[in-house]
Amino acid sequence: MDLKINKRKGNSETCKRKGKRVQQQTFDLLDEIVWEILIRLPVESLARFRTVSKAWLAIISDPSFVPAHLQCSKQKQHQNPSSFLISPRFLMEPGRAKALSTNIYQWCLQKDMRSTATLLYGRNFSVGEFQAVSPMAHCDGLILLPTNTKVYVFNPATKDALALPESQRNLSWRHKCLPAGLGLDTSTGKYKVARSFYRCRDYDPKQIITMGMEVFTINGEHGYWRETLVDPPYPILNSQTATHFKGYLFYFINKNNQQHPPQGLLRFSLLDETFGVTPLLPNMYPTVEDESIFVNVLDGELCASFFSKLLQRILVCTTTHVVDPEWTCRYIINVEEHCYPMTSLGSGGILLRGGNCLLGYNLKAHTVEEGEIFDMDDIRYLGPSEDTLGHAWEDVSFFDVISYTESLVPVTPKANSRAL
Repeated sequence: MDLKINKRKGNSETCKRKGKRVQQQTFDLLDEIVWEILIRLPVESLARFRTVSKAWLAIISDPSFVPAHLQCSKQKQHQNPSSFLISPRFLMEPGRAKALSTNIYQWCLQKDMRSTATLLYGRNFSVGEFQAVSPMAHCDGLILLPTNTKVYVFNPATKDALALPESQRNLSWRHKCLPAGLGLDTSTGKYKVARSFYRCRDYDPKQIITMGMEVFTINGEHGYWRETLVDPPYPILNSQTATHFKGYLFYFINKNNQQHPPQGLLRFSLLDETFGVTPLLPNMYPTVEDESIFVNVLDGELCASFFSKLLQRILVCTTTHVVDPEWTCRYIINVEEHCYPMTSLGSGGILLRGGNCLLGYNLKAHTVEEGEIFDMDDIRYLGPSEDTLGHAWEDVSFFDVISYTESLVPVTPKANSRAL
């Protein structure tokens, strides 16, 4: 009997251990399923699901959740590039020097060019906080807003925001926005803001401008601007926002008073914080000046669009290499006015921006599709005291439109736990 009793007891303990393993495996499987579901949800939904259970909160708060969610957002935007941010810049009281509004609207493009624009992030800046604003930049869900006084970085999905500290290095052109850019240092996983500044106090139109560069690391060890060890080899054209691609920022060069300026873009590495020049297409005929060239990222490649007023054409070229690029002609677009491509639409179409209009261009028919013209002046925007309908603003200075990928990437420390 003792032997039988001991044997049964052993079987019972074995069954309990097996049951616990099965139960643990079931829990692990459920967690994996929940993980795969959550990383595919928009940020607004994740904000609600954080309160469902402690287990879901733990999953969303896991540091590895942010890059996994970002990767899914990038894949969705690449497969269906329909999400954009529109920011109309206007004075709150037209004709008077009052507060400037920079509300951010998420705009979802549909196949028939119908759309809905939803207020995603709103902020009214106080009088005198700044007088000039440069175009926004976007990187992994973070938005860079350069002004002539400060630089702002924010995540419109989480409402996490940061005003970067002031710097005393710039000696001139204080009324204008300094050239700035936002990008990812892949070696550290940190996002950096780079801003150039003027070393000369007095502007001499006959002299070559000397400039320096400073870098601010978001959520870095130091909360201040660091000057780079080397200066830009060429001055940067003022009041421009850099294009980010594969850990590099690209700027147009100020060619004033230079005998043999390079025919290319100034390249700044966010990894080692050094400079180089990325050549553009040589020996173009007719010659295209820099003001008729637009540089952005198109379908995951660095894109340079050359507009010829004489030929009434845009030559759209792309490359995947930045140091020694091999430019490939992707499209030749027939247009009368300067436009540039924003994204491919599929089925032989491409979305162009010209002035305040977005155009659906048919690459096979070589023409703008009838009924696929979206005029941003027709959008009705929400004012500070309005709820839903809004009205058309008459004093819009200009529109920012950029492709947008939603993310949970934090701007301030511990933003994941409090921003949602």
